[in-house]
Amino acid sequence: MQMLGNKLNSLSDLMHSFSIDELIYSYYSGELAVFLKSIGEHEKAEKLDYITHNGYLLTELYGVFGLNPDISEEDIRNSY
Repeated sequence: MQMLGNKLNSLSDLMHSFSIDELIYSYYSGELAVFLKSIGEHEKAEKLDYITHNGYLLTELYGVFGLNPDISEEDIRNSY
């Protein structure tokens, strides 16, 4: 999987290249679930199945990764 043009091999890579738009796109395309399973994050991948497709999608995706929904994508990239 790629994010911001960077190949991702771990959750750390995902956080370093975090992009809300690309996270949502990869969720809807199914690529996020495949990526999580490929790096052994099966529990996180399973949580994706229970996310409702509504206005709280981003908040729920942040929850899967244990992120505070009040912080920006730039803050996330800088924190990791």
